[in-house]
Amino acid sequence: MGDWDSRQYTKFEKERTQPSIDLISRISIDPGSILDIGCGPGNSTAQLAKRFPAAEILGVDSSDDMLERAGKSHPELTFRKCFVPDGLSEFKNFDLIFSNACLHWIPGHETLLPKLMEKLTPGGMLAVQIPLTQQAVFYKLLHELIQADKWKMLNEIHNFHNLTPNATYDVLAGCSVEVAMWETVYYHVVPSHSAVIDWYKGSGLKPYLDALGENEKTEFLGELLEAVKGNIPIQGDGNVILKMPRLFFTAKK
Repeated sequence: MGDWDSRQYTKFEKERTQPSIDLISRISIDPGSILDIGCGPGNSTAQLAKRFPAAEILGVDSSDDMLERAGKSHPELTFRKCFVPDGLSEFKNFDLIFSNACLHWIPGHETLLPKLMEKLTPGGMLAVQIPLTQQAVFYKLLHELIQADKWKMLNEIHNFHNLTPNATYDVLAGCSVEVAMWETVYYHVVPSHSAVIDWYKGSGLKPYLDALGENEKTEFLGELLEAVKGNIPIQGDGNVILKMPRLFFTAKK
C-alpha cells in the first residue's frame, strides 16, 4: 500500500479525533511516559498532551506524510517513524501505550498485544480503540461489491487484522492483570453520500483504490456510491448518518 494522504484523512479530523478523547477519559493511571502508536497527523497525540501535560509523549507512525503533517501541526510534540511491533525495540518501556484506530492494520494480534504489554512499565496500561470493521455497514457493502467478477481481484486484499472482541479478551487476559472492554457506535453526521465515500478514501478504501487504474477507480467508486445510496438513508435535513461501531479496551500490566 502506498503512503497515506494526511489531507484526505483530516477532512473529518474532528470526528476521527472524538474516539481518542473518549478513550483518554477512561485511562485510570497518571503516566509519566506515553507512546502513541499510529499517531497519524498528531490529533490523538495532542489530546494526550492536553490530558497529561507533565508526561513525556512520543507519537509514532509508519507514514512519512502523516509524520510531516504531525510535526507541522504540533511542533511542540515529538514524532518518530516506526514500524510496529518490530521497531519498538529501539525505545524504552512506557507507562501508557495508546493507540487510536491503528492496530487493526497490523497483523498477528495474538502476538502483537502481548508484545505491547511487554513494553509497559510495571503497573502500566495499554489503551486501544479499533473500528469494528466486521459490523460496519459500509464494509459489508464493499465486500458485496468486490464479489462481482470484474472486481474479484480486490478479494485478495486483506487489510484488516483485528480479532473478534472475545478473542481479543482472551489474548489480553493471558498477559495482563486487568482488562476492560466496551463498544460504542458513533453516529458521524456527514453532508452527503459522497462524503461517506470521501471518509473511507482517507482510510479503509485506500488499499483497494491503490490496486486500480484511474479508469477502474472511477468506475469502482461510482458503483460503490450507488450501493451506499441504496442502503444509507438521507436524513430530513439532507445530511447522512455514517454509523461507525468501535471497540475499546484497556489492559493493565
